[in-house]
Order: sequence, then C-alpha cells, then structure tokens
Amino acid sequence: MDVRRLHAFAKVYELRSFSRAGDELLLSQPTISAHIAALEDELDTQLFDRLGRTVLPTQAGDVLYRYCTTIFTQLDHAKADIMALSKRVAGELVIGGSTIPAHYIIPRLIARYAAAYPEVRLDLTGGDTSEIAQKVAEGTVHVGIIGAPAPYPELVSLPYLDDALVLVAPTSLAPIRLDGPGWQDRLVQLPWIMREQGSGTRQTLDAALAKVGIEMRSIAPVLIVHTSLAVLECVEAGLGVAAVSTLAARSYLERGGVAALDAPGLDMRRSFYVVHHGKRYLFPALRFFLKICGCV
Repeated sequence: MDVRRLHAFAKVYELRSFSRAGDELLLSQPTISAHIAALEDELDTQLFDRLGRTVLPTQAGDVLYRYCTTIFTQLDHAKADIMALSKRVAGELVIGGSTIPAHYIIPRLIARYAAAYPEVRLDLTGGDTSEIAQKVAEGTVHVGIIGAPAPYPELVSLPYLDDALVLVAPTSLAPIRLDGPGWQDRLVQLPWIMREQGSGTRQTLDAALAKVGIEMRSIAPVLIVHTSLAVLECVEAGLGVAAVSTLAARSYLERGGVAALDAPGLDMRRSFYVVHHGKRYLFPALRFFLKICGCV
C-alpha cells in the first residue's frame, strides 16, 4: 500500500471531510478522492459512506484506521532509529583479510577501532585475496584488506600499505647464486613451495617471474600450501624454498629459522589494498573503519 494514500485516508477518517483533509495535507480535493478510490480498488471494499457532505467510515474503514495508527507509529520509530544510526557508531562490521593482513595488519587496526567505537560488533574472517574480494562483492563482508586490487568493477580498491616478497630457504640449503648468467635456470630448478592460485602472494610471484621470462609451467612445486605461516614452517623443515611477505618472514629470519636468498633480478614489490563496495551505503561503522585506515 502507498503510504501517501494511507495518510490521506487517515486524515479523511479523522476530519470526516475530503475538503478539510485536502487543506490539512496541502492537496486538492480531487487528489484526496483519487487516493481513497485507489485504496478502495486495492482492497476491493468501500472505506467511506458518502452521505451528502457527510463522510462516515465503514466497518472496513474503522479496521484500516486502527492499522494506520500502528503503521504510522512504526514508521516514526524507524525514522528515529535510522537518524540515530547516522550519528551513532554501532551495529556490526564484518572485516575480511587475506592471509598476511589478517595476521599482521588487521589485528592492530581492530584494536584501535574497538577502543574508539566499543558499540560495534566486529567479525574478522580470513581467506585468500580472491575469496575476500568475492565476499566483499557479494556483500557478506563489508570491507577487506587484500594483497592485490579486487577484480570486480563494482569494488573500490584503495592502496593501503607497501610490501615485498622475499625468497626464503632452509638454512641447510647450500648457498645459491641467483644473479649472473643462467640465474633464471637455477631458480626454476629449486624445490619450490608455493601458495595456492588466487592468493595475493602467488599473484605477485607469478607476475615477478613473468617479467624475467620464467613461465610458471616450467616450475614443478613440491608442495602447495594455503597459508604463509604454513609455508614458512615447511621451509624451516627443509622441504624447499618459497616467496613470502617480509611481514611474515621477519621473525623467522631474525631467529635463524630460515635464510634469505638474494635475487636482485626479481621485483616482488606489491601493495595491500583496502576494498569495499562502491555502490553500497557507507554506514557509520564502515565509514569510520575506512577513516582509521586513512582511506576517507
């Protein structure tokens, strides 16, 4: 039902007059009459008896008016609650993070955010870059931080933090020269541990290898692993070499669990991106998270 028609009906019911109802609502009498006629057609019943200049509600009119008062009260409450939401930062915020952001970046952001906006219920979900981008596009995640721009035109990808991958190897592996003539061949022949397709780390590695003429099909990984921490544990266990984020590798390098391989020909720089849906409302909880990220 059209709320404007219900307002016209309620005013006629209260004033028992089409003309006076029109005056109060700043509408012409024909418009009021049209609203009532449309309601009667929709409900397939008569709402008023027209007795000359006297207008009296029918039994159906009495029933509809009782519901109108409830409807108008609920609408007023809804408007008040929505206006309060625009001023109050509350509700739920679902944050998604690919592997590295979920472990090393988002927890500190959440700590700052929760201290500033304690009424917001926070939910952190993980996945690889492709999975988080898809969830943001579908609306099941409000905002994500991922390792590559989101491949969806409706999503906004905002550069947030620079990073780079580093090649790591077991400390037991003999030193390998990855410069000079033939370094690409030596790189390909290493026992590789790799992240899965769809991860930002894998996308960065694939692009870096392609730039120096190495095709991924020329590498036969000994193992595919779905988290960077598991990759590092496998490297430390002596299973092979890998490219991982410097954020993840730092503690392993500092305690000597793995060794860094110098490959000056590989450019493995990248950025992390804050992604959100560009066509959806930036409700307060989301808007202030973007503000903490420096994106608005």
